[in-house]
Amino acid sequence: MRWNEMGLLDKVDNLEEVKPVKKAVAKKAVAKKAVARKTTPKRPAAKAAKTTTREAKLRPTGLPEGFELAGGMPRYISWLINFAVNFGLLIMGVSMNITSSGGGGPGASTWILAGAIAAILVNTMIMPVWTGRNFGEFTSRTKYINVYGNRPLFLHPIFNNLLGFLSLIGFFFVFTSMSELSDKKELTYFVIGIILMVIWVVNFFFKKNSDYSQGLFDMMFKCYLVKHVATGEETGWFARFEALGDFGDKYTEKSAARETKRAERAEEKINKAKQAKAENDSEDQSKD
Repeated sequence: MRWNEMGLLDKVDNLEEVKPVKKAVAKKAVAKKAVARKTTPKRPAAKAAKTTTREAKLRPTGLPEGFELAGGMPRYISWLINFAVNFGLLIMGVSMNITSSGGGGPGASTWILAGAIAAILVNTMIMPVWTGRNFGEFTSRTKYINVYGNRPLFLHPIFNNLLGFLSLIGFFFVFTSMSELSDKKELTYFVIGIILMVIWVVNFFFKKNSDYSQGLFDMMFKCYLVKHVATGEETGWFARFEALGDFGDKYTEKSAARETKRAERAEEKINKAKQAKAENDSEDQSKD
């Protein structure tokens, strides 16, 4: 029994010596402060080369739709009226100045020359810039348009209208300086005159060989001379300018009537010749 008691006591002592095991307490996780990394600014990526190129805008070419090219007769009327306006008074004034005659001599010719210069400026610069047309185009019911169907740049009518006048100046320079080409000043005038005359010749051949009867400046500015139809809503000076077309219409009608008569006369002559030939042939056959 004693041994058993001793054994029990030892067990009790051992139990007392065994310390209770502490429960493991989970430590709170301390959140570390996030350290901001230095961000280097990204370089803008180079734009990738476009594989497809932008479609180039197609510029219109040729005569715009809805317009009719001016014929030979309206062009002739326009040229005739412009020649009369630009050079009529000028030729008269120069002639009077040379002969020193005609109701006042040189004094009258001076006033006429001043009027001629004013007429040239009005018809070649003021009218085209203001209305887009000159007196010849109003009379012939024609106008210039560009490939978009709009009024061309104001430089086009100025260059176009001054071409004949500049060629006349060129002829004058060549004629007056031809005898003194040894002088540098006269030689300069001679060269300028030749250039102005060559420009007129080039313009003439361009019109002659163009499908649209375009001259040098017409091709440069891509312009066409077309028929003009009045809207009937014009007022003031524009209405008066449009009324000039009545004279052009009358001239066109008279020209057409003359052409018809000429054609009829030519046809009558041909018929008479055929009839006379037939009679001669019949007489020859009867004799045989």
